[in-house]
Amino acid sequence: MQREINKEKRTKFMEFAGKRVNNVLHDIQILEPMARSNSYDFTKQDVDEMFDAMQNTLNDAREEFYRKFEEKAKSSKKTFSFGTTSINEEVLEEKTEENV
Repeated sequence: MQREINKEKRTKFMEFAGKRVNNVLHDIQILEPMARSNSYDFTKQDVDEMFDAMQNTLNDAREEFYRKFEEKAKSSKKTFSFGTTSINEEVLEEKTEENV
């Protein structure tokens, strides 16, 4: 079962995400000329640390989005309790279809 998308919230997300992602991309792109410049001196370790930090932050952000997505998916499942047993609605539907 797929949850419904709130169009207003999605529009706001797309607007702000687009701006923020473009800002991040720009900031990454302006790092590149530093690699070609004679004005800077750096080591491979410097570069690895810099890109590891960026990759770790990017991975953390992705995990947060996935975690939120899974929370929303879990909260949209309908269940009911009978005594101390909780039965998922999907299981009930399957059993009903088997009896038909």
